[in-house]
Amino acid sequence: MVYNTSEVYLVIEIKNRSGIDFEIDYLNVYRTNGNNKRKASYQRLGQEVIYKHKTPETIVNGRSQRFIYVLPKFVLGDNEKLVLELKETNGSRKIIL
Repeated sequence: MVYNTSEVYLVIEIKNRSGIDFEIDYLNVYRTNGNNKRKASYQRLGQEVIYKHKTPETIVNGRSQRFIYVLPKFVLGDNEKLVLELKETNGSRKIIL
């Protein structure tokens, strides 16, 4: 994560070791706060993506891909985490990082 004026740059690298190609349906970015086990105190806020640079459509088996997401500037609080949700096209695989 790199901050520059009013933007945050997320440099993301994903390696596929699953044995089959991974076709990306979407990659969402969230800020989470609280405990996921206690639903009353859990909050998940979607972050707007301003720009995507070199986002792949498919991650070939045995290879890694590096790309960049640009978001409006934000700062994570003490109890907050950044969560990335990656979903496969025409498949059931969903990865939460």
